[in-house]
Amino acid sequence: MPVCFFACDDTSVLYCNDDCLKFFREQVPGTESPAADQKAASRFPGYQVFPLGPYTCCMFTFSRTASASGFSQGNDRLPVIYESVLNEVEEGVVISDHENRVIFINRAAEAIEGVDARMSLGKRMEELYLPVGNGKKKNSHAAVLNTGIAPNEHLNQYVVKSSHKIMNVVERMYPVNIHGRTMAVFSLIKNLPVIQKSMEQSLELYDYFRENTPHNGTRYTFRSIVGSDIRFVEAISDAKCVARNQTTVLIYGETGTGKELFAQSIHNASPYQNGPFISVNCAAIPSTLLESMFFGTVKGSYTGAANTTGLFEQARNGTLFLDEINSMDISLQAKLLKVIENKTVRRIGDMKEREIRCRILCALNEAPLACIENGKLRRDLYYRLSSCILYIPPLRERKSDIPLLCSFFLKHFNKEYGRHIHRIDPELMDRFLEYPWPGNVRELQHVVESAFSVSRKDMEILQLGHLSHYYREFFTACKPEAVSDSQAAPGPVSPRSLQPLKAYMDSCEKNFLAAALCCHSNNITATARSLQITRQALQHKIRKYGL
Repeated sequence: MPVCFFACDDTSVLYCNDDCLKFFREQVPGTESPAADQKAASRFPGYQVFPLGPYTCCMFTFSRTASASGFSQGNDRLPVIYESVLNEVEEGVVISDHENRVIFINRAAEAIEGVDARMSLGKRMEELYLPVGNGKKKNSHAAVLNTGIAPNEHLNQYVVKSSHKIMNVVERMYPVNIHGRTMAVFSLIKNLPVIQKSMEQSLELYDYFRENTPHNGTRYTFRSIVGSDIRFVEAISDAKCVARNQTTVLIYGETGTGKELFAQSIHNASPYQNGPFISVNCAAIPSTLLESMFFGTVKGSYTGAANTTGLFEQARNGTLFLDEINSMDISLQAKLLKVIENKTVRRIGDMKEREIRCRILCALNEAPLACIENGKLRRDLYYRLSSCILYIPPLRERKSDIPLLCSFFLKHFNKEYGRHIHRIDPELMDRFLEYPWPGNVRELQHVVESAFSVSRKDMEILQLGHLSHYYREFFTACKPEAVSDSQAAPGPVSPRSLQPLKAYMDSCEKNFLAAALCCHSNNITATARSLQITRQALQHKIRKYGL
């Protein structure tokens, strides 16, 4: 596109690009440059004048294909577009021309400096700003015009004459060079509020990526956790809060609820994210080997022993996740308690105490109080860990999340198996919602995956018949049986009187427990004995229902 700059005062040519020269040579034989008079140029089709400010220059563009392509109409809007873009920038933008006169000030600069852009246009920079002390920023537009070199970003202090404001800003200037000649200078200014906002946004972005980026072989972050149930969302929120500090965390949930998923998410959102994440299933390792694995050994401590580093030392500056600690030997739990309290470890056969610098996360697959009652968990260890307990509800208690989880698994396995299954048949979804899911989310995942593994490539809907024979029998058994007339309700029931089954059952249980406590004069031990449940289980229900 041909472009040419004319001076406003004497109409002399300041700049002409190659396309413009070629155009004039073709249109006006024998002419080596554009006409020196703008009036002469105005006779060419597509002539447009864009004022860049008083006492500066005018730019006109022309194109032989403008009328055919409609480019001319779009080009008319370019100055407005540029101005709109610059006015949306958070930093202040001030542009001066080759005579050091202001030709543009955006809205942010108006707000920062307290100036009126319309009153400032055409004035020299030194008429608008005064340096303070060693400050030289605003008037240094002239220096950039002379040198054509952009200085580094730096702090500057100056006075705005019109508003009498003393400015303390971070500013950077850039020359606009055309064919080796500096035609303009623009500066970007940021005051303290803008810098603070930018820092806050940067920190938010950093925290987002830090919390949602797996580190050191981990697979899960908080973005990997799927669920909208109120109690489940509360567990996620609590986990995000505890992730930011260094406290030891006890995660309680049934098998398959996602305890390691939470543990990895906490690690990836914690100060230990750059360190290793080591996961140990205490139920899968014989107790005779656990101690040497945890603490390490020195050569000669027993027959065949070598110098080995324990897991507490290997997890230095990282996280050690001990899953199912209720399967750990009670005597070993006492040593674990000592490590947590003293932050030191002693290798087997060694006399030296070694400092450990790792975060310890523990998990139980049974209720903590039930584990204590059954002798699977030391009471003092529980008290040490009870400062932060995360409870992950089982899937049967948050069945509203089943459709959401199914959608997530469909997307995941479609990608893995190259399928295009977009939804689950409503009948099968009803069976999913009726099934108690003893294996929790892990079982649901395996059920969906088993259907994918035997599915046809053209299948789009997952149906009951696509499941394996084993699961098909289970879900067929979950189909509600028809209710006989003798079992039916004695009379019509108003829809308004209906309530969710769980709410009704909770209400019945609450009333029943209240009556039982009343019969035993609120004696918890006697009430638990009569109900044939543990004292801890009764206390849990009392807290649950606020009795």
